[in-house]
Amino acid sequence: MQFRIDNASDRPVYLQIIDQVKRDIALGRLAREERLPTVRQLAQQLAINPNTIAKAYRQLEQEGIVVTRAGAGAFVASLDSALSRTVRRRLICDDLERIVVTAFHMQIDKQTLTEWFNAATEKFNLTAEKG
Repeated sequence: MQFRIDNASDRPVYLQIIDQVKRDIALGRLAREERLPTVRQLAQQLAINPNTIAKAYRQLEQEGIVVTRAGAGAFVASLDSALSRTVRRRLICDDLERIVVTAFHMQIDKQTLTEWFNAATEKFNLTAEKG
């Protein structure tokens, strides 16, 4: 797994890490039970404070995306059982609200935003049956 941090972004580094882990899981680049880099390894790779990595991993664990095993590290959780429908809904709705607010400020109309959303769901092969 290769992380990339955009220092010009207004998004905090720990959130960029969280976003990348979630994206790699969604794209199938990270599989269930796959081990993530250690905090120390990732901090060295990205040349950032280990506390930033630890914060990202803690939040991923709170969201049920990652499980931490003492002495073994952080692993991708079994998402089908770890994330309840309510938690998944809250996480997705929070992200969607953030996107809608950004679109509003960028003066992007609902039709265009809907087209972009549909294109993104097609990219990830989302079907109507999931949910």
